[in-house]
Amino acid sequence: MKKMWMMVLAGAFAAGLVRAEEPPRVFALATAGDVEFELAERIRNYLEEYTGAAVRFTEPVDLAEDGNLEVTGRAAAETLKDDEFGIVVLARPTTDQPQGICLPHERFGILNLTRLGQDVEEDRLVRRAGQDGLRVMSMLVGMSPCPFPLCVLTYFNQTEDLDMMSGNFCPPCQDRFTRLAREEGILLIDREARAAAAVAAGPVEAGAPEDPDAPPAEAIPMPEPEPAAP
Repeated sequence: MKKMWMMVLAGAFAAGLVRAEEPPRVFALATAGDVEFELAERIRNYLEEYTGAAVRFTEPVDLAEDGNLEVTGRAAAETLKDDEFGIVVLARPTTDQPQGICLPHERFGILNLTRLGQDVEEDRLVRRAGQDGLRVMSMLVGMSPCPFPLCVLTYFNQTEDLDMMSGNFCPPCQDRFTRLAREEGILLIDREARAAAAVAAGPVEAGAPEDPDAPPAEAIPMPEPEPAAP
């Protein structure tokens, strides 16, 4: 019996070493359509700041001819690399497309920047896209809506509601996201250290995105969720 337990423990230890040697994974971020790099970079920074997970630019994808978000998102998911956990797409289709779609089992979420940015300045667009991006990333790791009104994962009915909502996770949801991300082998960043390094480095000129080489679910429409239960 003692020998058996030793073998079990040895096997568990070996499995742990295998997991530890696996390279960390990241969230990929792609653009589709006419999306400015500076805007995409601001949204990427927002997502990293409020999730603590690494978000890496990947190659742009072609927007479907009719602007269909689901078709575009599926095409983006087909480009995922081995070290990419899921992909978030920033698209500029027409306003007749939904605000966003997320298919967690197909590992993608896509946001309609045209609708999110309609009649608002860029700063508000960045915040709205960041909020919806947090919702997408949370769904990709298996999280559900949050009943707490001071959480970005709470229910809402229309785009304008985002402006009255929190811009980040509530503490329990942040803890859960971090735990699930670790379980999935997603690279987590030291946000405080990164912020300090950015301040020390000073402003930098915008450049090109970093080198991208360095069972089906029903679509989850993001702009019209069910109202919260009383």
